[in-house]
Amino acid sequence: MHVKMPSQEEQIIAEKYVLDRPLERPDTDVKKASKSILLYIFCTFAIALILRFLFEWLDIFSFLPEEFFKWATDNKALFNIMFFITTYFLSGVCCLRTAAIGIIKLYQHYAPEDIRRRCLFKPTCSEYAILAIKKYGLIIGLIKSYIRLFKKCRGNIYRIDYP
Repeated sequence: MHVKMPSQEEQIIAEKYVLDRPLERPDTDVKKASKSILLYIFCTFAIALILRFLFEWLDIFSFLPEEFFKWATDNKALFNIMFFITTYFLSGVCCLRTAAIGIIKLYQHYAPEDIRRRCLFKPTCSEYAILAIKKYGLIIGLIKSYIRLFKKCRGNIYRIDYP
């Protein structure tokens, strides 16, 4: 992979940013993250419970294929467990972007300064990851972040590289 050399002006701007920037620590920690996770679990459980009763009240389960509906009525406890697991999975998929950004912010909060200052890019690799996830979504953002971190972030040349 051939990497284009940055201009002298770009290197000066990036070097000044990397060396002179104040190291920001996001206002997050393990306690806040734990509270968020517990709140997510509680809210998802409440939503699943409400959906389960709503579906039953509206008789939506009767639209299931006949064999599955018969199995669901015969195995009510197992069906309820499967319903709650499916609800948690679907709501989890919806929250993955926020969770990934939260994990990156936990890294920014707890990582030692010498590790955080190793990046030679503007924006830093963790800032880039957050920007890429917000701009491209979780999967493409993580792929771009991986490429940036493990393929581009080598050597001793300061660069500017936005997602």
